[in-house]
Amino acid sequence: MSVCRKCNNLQSQGAQITLVMLRDIFQEIQNKMVPKTLLKQWALKTFLSATDFWQFRKMMTLQLALAFLCEYALHLTRLNTDMIYIHQDSGLMNVSYFKFDINDEKEELDHSRPVPFRLTPNIAEFLTQIGIAGPLSAAIIATARCFVHPNYKLCAILRTILRDEIIALHKKRMRDNKPIDAMEDGSADANTTENMKHMVNRAVNAIMKRLTAISYFDNVESKKISILLQTATNHDNLCRMDPAWHPWL
Repeated sequence: MSVCRKCNNLQSQGAQITLVMLRDIFQEIQNKMVPKTLLKQWALKTFLSATDFWQFRKMMTLQLALAFLCEYALHLTRLNTDMIYIHQDSGLMNVSYFKFDINDEKEELDHSRPVPFRLTPNIAEFLTQIGIAGPLSAAIIATARCFVHPNYKLCAILRTILRDEIIALHKKRMRDNKPIDAMEDGSADANTTENMKHMVNRAVNAIMKRLTAISYFDNVESKKISILLQTATNHDNLCRMDPAWHPWL
C-alpha cells in the first residue's frame, strides 16, 4: 500500500493518529521514496576526487554546526529545505528567512518542537556518526563559547533585536484588537511598556541559558550537546514533525 493511500485511509476512517502510525509512514517513505543515502550518493557522484569530497563535507559540517546552534539557542524558526542554499563549489551554506520563533498567543519564544534542529537521516548519513560526534559537536560547542566567553555584550545586542520583534508583534495585535478607551490610554501604555520589557528580558534569559548550557564541555553539562544530537536524530521525534519540513530529507 502506498504512503498516500495509507494516509487517505487513516483520514477517511477518522482514526486517531498514533506514534506507531507516524513512524511506519516515515519508515515507508525512507524505504520507497527518499532513502537516507540520497544526499551522500549525490555528493559522491558530484565530487569524484576524495579530496574534493572531504573538503565539501568538512565545510558543510561547520556550516551546519553554526545553523544548528543558531536555530536551537536563538529559538529561530525551523530550518525548512527551501531555506537552504548550498554552494556546490565550496560547501558554504546560505539560510534565508530565519527569524525568531515567537508564539503569538503566549508572546514568548516557542520552546515546543520535537527536534531541536535539522539533523535528518540524509544529513546524518552524509556527515557520518564520526563526523557528528566529532567535528559537528566540537564546532557547536566552540561557537557557543565564542558567544558566551568572553561576553561581548551579547545580552544588550539581543535585547535591541528582540525589542523590535516584540514591538512588531504588539502592533500586529493592536491592529487585530479593538481600540481601547481614551481614558485608559495612559495606564495602558505604561502597562504595555512594562510587559514588553518583561517579555524581552525573559526571551534574552532563555537564549543565554541555552547558549551557556551548550558552551560547557568540562563538566556534567558537556552531555548537553550529545542529548540534543540524539534527540534530533531520533525517528520517534522526526516522524512527529510537519511533513512540509521534510523530516526524511
